[in-house]
Amino acid sequence: MKIGFDAKRLFNNRTGLGNYSRTLADNLLRFFPEHAYLLFSPKLYENEFAERYIKRFKTILPKTPGSGTYWRSYGVGKDIARHGVDIFHGLSNELPFRLEGVKKVVTVHDLIFKKLPETYPFLDRQIFDLKSRKSCKSADIVIAISESTKRDIMHYYGIEEKKIRVVYQACEAVFYEENKAAEEVSTADNLPENYLLSVGSVTERKNLLQTVKALYMLPKSLRLPLVVVGSGGDYQAKVERYLRSIDAEKSVIWLENVRDTAHLKQLYKRATLSVYPSRYEGFGLPVAESLLCRTPVITSDVSSLPEAGGAGAELVNPDSADEMKTALEKLLTDTDYAADLAEKGYHYARKTFDPQRVTGQIIDIYKNLLHD
Repeated sequence: MKIGFDAKRLFNNRTGLGNYSRTLADNLLRFFPEHAYLLFSPKLYENEFAERYIKRFKTILPKTPGSGTYWRSYGVGKDIARHGVDIFHGLSNELPFRLEGVKKVVTVHDLIFKKLPETYPFLDRQIFDLKSRKSCKSADIVIAISESTKRDIMHYYGIEEKKIRVVYQACEAVFYEENKAAEEVSTADNLPENYLLSVGSVTERKNLLQTVKALYMLPKSLRLPLVVVGSGGDYQAKVERYLRSIDAEKSVIWLENVRDTAHLKQLYKRATLSVYPSRYEGFGLPVAESLLCRTPVITSDVSSLPEAGGAGAELVNPDSADEMKTALEKLLTDTDYAADLAEKGYHYARKTFDPQRVTGQIIDIYKNLLHD
């Protein structure tokens, strides 16, 4: 098979959709090298991804400089045909317009712009909605990265269930390696021996302030420092103002530039607990990463997060500081329960998000499409 991918995010996004695209490409090449994989990207930034993937994959760029945006939506079809692609896979909610003569697959990560419209500017919502709706309708198969996202696709776009396949996201390879990552956090981080960990962009939806409020509802003896891997704008400023108002600025340690995955794994492994009370996620990658590091995790009981956590997560109402406080107290005082939860979570994540398993599900989708 010859598979083409919309690789804009793979080359140009460091997190989120970029991680999904790179992990899938790596796993396809690792487990199913007998097929040809082509990366179509409207542009390349000079970063570590460009050199790494151009060496390993055939990469196609627009011939006319500056035409990338138009080419990605309209002009790329000619190049897809010229290279004899059997299947074109849009990895980030969208497919080119007027793409004919090739089987089409689109991965939909989430419909946050529909579910929580107030979190996006009006024009962005309209563009995302137009592209996602049209892509879901024109695709031969829609891949949803969770059952929750599948339900949203059916609800908002009226897509038939038989057209949607749920394939979970795999984590980056280092999270499955038992011996490769060092056990100690870099001394440059200067972190305490025990801490809570929050990983993800610091936005209203991710709900970090709820964790901070719950933490300060605990007895002093249980209040651990909170390490936040991520950054944000107005919402981070809001959290910082709250911390100042209760004279607790030093209780939160901000790590805004953790780009090395092995380093991130170290931070998970050393954490006492991981907390992720998001109000909505298409998948919830930090939950799965935490489980693979045998770190107990508290997350929300909404959207896809119960799927990401399985039997290995303590679930709470993301809008209840009381529930978060109770969960924190339970896991911090009952170490046997926390250890059992972490062990269950590890085995759940190893099985459910096994990279060869989920990548095989993608390959099966491709094969079945071509044999229809």
